[in-house]
Order: sequence, then structure tokens, then C-alpha cells
Amino acid sequence: METLAARIVDAVPTASGPILVRDRCGRCELVDAVVAECLRRGLEPVVEHVDNALLRALIASTPVEALARWDLDREHDTERVSAAISLGGWPLDTGGLPPDSLVAWGAAAGRTETALESRRVPTVVVAVPTVEVAGALGMTLRDLDAHVFPGVAVSATDLRTSVESLIDALAASSTVEVRTATGLLVAARGARPLLVDDGVIDADDISAGATVSNLPAGSVYWTVVEHETRGDVLLGDGSVLRFGDGGRLRDGAYAGERVAHIGIATNPMVTRTIGWTIVDEHRPGSVFLALGENRYMGGANESAINVDLLPASPTVKAGDITLVTNGRLAV
Repeated sequence: METLAARIVDAVPTASGPILVRDRCGRCELVDAVVAECLRRGLEPVVEHVDNALLRALIASTPVEALARWDLDREHDTERVSAAISLGGWPLDTGGLPPDSLVAWGAAAGRTETALESRRVPTVVVAVPTVEVAGALGMTLRDLDAHVFPGVAVSATDLRTSVESLIDALAASSTVEVRTATGLLVAARGARPLLVDDGVIDADDISAGATVSNLPAGSVYWTVVEHETRGDVLLGDGSVLRFGDGGRLRDGAYAGERVAHIGIATNPMVTRTIGWTIVDEHRPGSVFLALGENRYMGGANESAINVDLLPASPTVKAGDITLVTNGRLAV
């Protein structure tokens, strides 16, 4: 776990002094290794042990008034941490939780994230397998570890190398086409910069507004000219996104939202799709399409959501060059 912990802390090289370590997984051996690595580097880990099981219990049993103070009770730490590491990466199961409690906690947690974003605090979210996640995916924990952790451990140098074949083609075209079985999505990049996710949030990334990264990492991505997105895209779950006037979704759960950014994944150690988005979206040739807020990375779309979605077997072209064919890298 020590090598893995070192790679995780490498993701936030600008950190100094207090660093927030969120235990959302309950894997003590990894959490302890990350804390030890922070201490070894002279950082002050501020540890929040609230894994998903405990968080469900807290939301279910805590008075709404106390949940509404979730951010205020952590305000001192939020205002002073220089970076954040979240160990988990699996969505909280909110089924059966009291609606009022969920709203109160969600609003308070959202204010915490907004406060971190306003200070451009680099934040890395790490996919950490648990018994519960493995069960949901129909895998053993041992097998899930073997699938996920090699992708987490890939060095930033190797991840930068993995995107090189895509950069020139994307830089030469201001428009990208994503084709799926339901038709064509056309998204203009215009002069928006290409961003490389090498799993390290350095000073240049922070200046560009790219303050959030995942591990596994490994992709090139870009914000789109939001109001110019047009067309349809089929997602892996069988639903279809249809973008109309002003680049907004015409219907469905995210009706009215616009594309925030699009990316192409290149991590050589993520070898197959397993049903865990934070991992799957880094398999080479996987394409991720984000909806919602993107001002933190230089876009112009204001939204209350930010969600990554995966098109089904996409083919991607930049100008005359095919970059991805049926969900596999073509360059």
C-alpha cells in the first residue's frame, strides 16, 4: 500500500501544511498509508473518517438541523486545507433515506465543495474498491483490487505519453464529432484549450482551472462551446441524449443541461469495462461526456450538477482523422 499511497499524494504536488484526507471507503490499510505518506512529506493530514456505510447511517439518524450544519462544522478545515484527497469514488446509495435529510446534507456538502472550488483547492478522487462495491459489480474484492489499483498506480509520465497520439489531431480541429448507434453529436471546441489529465494537479493545472482529477487518470479533455453542441448520443445504459437549441438537452433526467466537456481516455492499465464509471471512463478509447458546471475549468456553463456519462461504442473524429472507432483508440 505504501507505493500506492505515494502515487496518490503525488497527485497534489502543490499541497503544503494541512491536507484533507476523506475516508469514503473504510479501507484502513490504505487510509493509514496515505496519512503516513502525508506526514512523511511534512503535511498535516486532516482526516475525515466517514465511509459510505457510516454516511448513510448519519443521514438516516441525524436531525435535519444538524445535517444542515455539515459544512459549518467543518468550515475551519475547509478554509485552511491546501489540497483534498477523497478515497472512495463509489456513489452513495441514497435509497430509503429521508428526503429532507438528503436535501439538507446535499446542500451543506455542496457548499463545502463550492468553498474548495472558490479557493482552487486541488482535489483528487481515488477509486478504492470495497467489499460492497465488489459485490455490486459481481466481483470479489481481490479481483476488483487487481483491476483497479494498477490503473491508479500508473505514473504521470506514462499517462502524459499515452495521450500524445491524440493531441496533434485534436489541436488541428476546432470541431469534434462523436458518432453512436443513434446518430451524430457535433461539438465545437473553438479556441478552448486541450487539458491533459495525468493524475497530477500542478500549478499550471490550477491556473487553468483544472483543479479536480481522478485516479485512475489518463485522458485528454476539453470544454466545448456550450451553445453550439448539436445532435444525439447513445449512452451505455441505453438512454439517448438529444441536444437542441442553445445546446441544451431536450428531455430526460437532465433536460435543459448542456455539455460541459468531452474527453478521450488512454490509461494503459485499465483493460476492460466493469460498470464503475470512475474506472471505466479511463479505459483506452472510452469517451466521457460531462454535463453541467464547467466554469472551474475555463468554460462558460453555470449549473448545479456535474456528471460524467459514457457513450456506447463511440466513434470520434477530429476533422478528417478518426481518433476512436467503436470505443477503441484508432491512433
